[in-house]
Amino acid sequence: MIIEDLKLIGFRNLKQFQASFCKNKNLIHGNNGAGKTSILEAIFLLGYGKSFLNVKKSDILNDNSHQFTLQLSTANANGRQNSISAIYKETFSLFLNNKKSDIFEINKYLYPIIFSSSNYNLYIESKTYIRKLLDRFIFGIDTLYIHYLLSYNRALKQKNYLLKTKQNIDEITSWNKIMSEMSEKIVDIKKKFIDMLNEEIKNKFDNELGINYTPSFDINTFSKEKNISKILFLEQLEKRKSSEMLYKRSLIGPHLDHFQIDLNNKNLKYYSSGEKKINLLMIYIAFIELFKGLKSEYPVFLMDDFDTAIDDKNIGFLMKNYPELQVIATSVNKKNGFDQFIELRKEN
Repeated sequence: MIIEDLKLIGFRNLKQFQASFCKNKNLIHGNNGAGKTSILEAIFLLGYGKSFLNVKKSDILNDNSHQFTLQLSTANANGRQNSISAIYKETFSLFLNNKKSDIFEINKYLYPIIFSSSNYNLYIESKTYIRKLLDRFIFGIDTLYIHYLLSYNRALKQKNYLLKTKQNIDEITSWNKIMSEMSEKIVDIKKKFIDMLNEEIKNKFDNELGINYTPSFDINTFSKEKNISKILFLEQLEKRKSSEMLYKRSLIGPHLDHFQIDLNNKNLKYYSSGEKKINLLMIYIAFIELFKGLKSEYPVFLMDDFDTAIDDKNIGFLMKNYPELQVIATSVNKKNGFDQFIELRKEN
C-alpha cells in the first residue's frame, strides 16, 4: 500500500498543508516546531482512529479552528486507489471513499506503523506500551483481534464496576463467561503471532533477539490434549472472585498479559540506548517481512526523527533491502538517500 497525497486543515499548528508522496522514500525536513511530527500523526490517526501521542482529539485542534479535516489517497499493489478522510468537530468520523467507515474497513487500504526516537524506550520498558505496540502489529494482520479486545474490555469495565461498587455481585460470573470466551481467542492469536514474529526475527537476523509472552492466565497447566479453552479460563476467573472482591478489581486476564523483549536471555531494557534502538528496529523489520508475506504488500513505515532514531549504517540497510517499502520520515536536516524531499516551514 502506498500513500499518494495528504491534505490537512486545522490540524495542530498546520492551518493548511498539502503534499504528494513518492512510492519509495520520502523525507519531511524543517525546523523544530514546523509540524513534521504532526504530519505523521495525521496519517496514523487516519489508520487507527487515534493518535500515537496518547492525546485527546480536542487537543489536536489548531488554536484558531473549531474542527480539523484530514484526507489522503492510497494505492494498493494492484493499483486500486482509495480515498480515506476524517473530520473532527466535537465527534470524530472516518470515511472511506466518502462513505462513513471504521478502522476495520480502512485497515484493508491503509496500515501505517511508526518508529519514533522520542518514545522508543517506552516500547521496551513499559508493559503497557509493549502491549499496545503488539496489539497494533496483530491488528495489521488480523482485524478480528481488535473486535475480540473491544468485547473483552467492555466486559472487563462492567465487571470492575461491580467489584468496585459491590452491586449485583452475582452478575460477575456472567461477565467472567464473556471474558473467558474472548480470552480464549485473544490468547490464542497472541501466542500464534509471537511464534510467527520470533521465527521471522530468527530467520532474518540469526541472533538471540525475541519477544517473551507470558499470559496472565496460567496456560502451563493445560495439557497437550487439553488446548487453551474458555472453560479452563473461566475456572481460573471464578477461583479469583473472592480476591477480586477484596481488591475491587479484576486480577487476571489478557489486559494483564506480560511481554518482554529479550536479547541473549536478558531484558533489552538493560542494554545501551544504541542497542535498544537497533534491536527494536529489527523487530519492526521482522514484522514488516511478516506483514508482506501474509498480505502480499508492505505497510507504510513512518519514522519520526529518523536520523536520531537510527544511525546511517542502519538507515542504509533499510533503504537498500526494502526498495518497495514506502517510508515517510522526518528530520530537522535534509539528508541524502531519499527519493523525495518535502521542506516544511513554520509559516505553513
